[in-house]
Amino acid sequence: MPVSDFIAHQIDRATPDQSATVHYRDDSIALDDHASQLLNEIKQAFSTKTSKRYGQFNPDLGENPVPAWLRDFLKQQMPFSTLSKKLTEHFVVLLEQMEATFQGHLLFWQENNADAEWLYVAHLQHQTGLVINSHLEISETVYADLSHIGFCARVNLTHWADNLSEKFLTISKNRGNRELLDLFNQWIGFADTVNVTADTNEFLNIVEAYAENLPQAESKEYREKVVDYCIEQDKQGEPVVYKELSCYLDDAEPERFERFVQEQQEQPREDLIPDKNRLRKYVRFSGRSKEMSLQFAASLLGEEVEFDAANERLVINKIPKSLLGQLKKHRQG
Repeated sequence: MPVSDFIAHQIDRATPDQSATVHYRDDSIALDDHASQLLNEIKQAFSTKTSKRYGQFNPDLGENPVPAWLRDFLKQQMPFSTLSKKLTEHFVVLLEQMEATFQGHLLFWQENNADAEWLYVAHLQHQTGLVINSHLEISETVYADLSHIGFCARVNLTHWADNLSEKFLTISKNRGNRELLDLFNQWIGFADTVNVTADTNEFLNIVEAYAENLPQAESKEYREKVVDYCIEQDKQGEPVVYKELSCYLDDAEPERFERFVQEQQEQPREDLIPDKNRLRKYVRFSGRSKEMSLQFAASLLGEEVEFDAANERLVINKIPKSLLGQLKKHRQG
């Protein structure tokens, strides 16, 4: 992981009526195995979140100082430690304007790779737990709660500085205190530019139109390949580039699907940030009531599973072996 700088600052505001206590770190944290593991796990949690939103700095938020600080940082007029401290100070000022509690650390780190320079910001919380210590006694310990990363933001500094994209800023937030969620938005100065659900719905409609021109057996396999590819890209935290997807689907005619997508889109785009939940619903039907839960692959509809729309019935022609065994045993009993 090409991390060039990593620093953390601690904020504690136990009650809304008191000032926040802040502990600043002056220099970068050493990038040893522990630090690398922590950042990798935070990035993994961030990339797999389904609540991510994509956008840019809000142009209507005139008092947002973050872009100016980032420009100074990129021009090497402000060291990374100063940038992180200013961002933390700005956060505390906004926090104390609200009646909200806050505990944890704000983590800041910079990454560089061949394509771009990135800035990550994350809110790391801690939990208490029990441990058997070296004296074989049970004692209390404090550990980083990586399963509940509070807030995380990622800025593609290269795309932002060079005006290469309108979706250079990605954020994710846990559900919780609404006031804190609004605080994070205001702190970063975030504005949506991508509606992932609407874009994914448009994409899946195009996928269906393309599938109608294929033989039935091929269309089922094609749909599954599209969804599998998109979900895998989402796991990696990467967009679905239509050119690359087109090559994956048909190496004999690698531009065929890409051309079709561009012809169908009202505003042709090169890539898609997929909505993972919408993709899964596309290839699976599911529903539940108090008495029953049912789920099956969309590819089974028409053969193994028939839908009688007039009578609102499902006919299952191929029952899973485990369920079939239970039904036979029940019948015999």
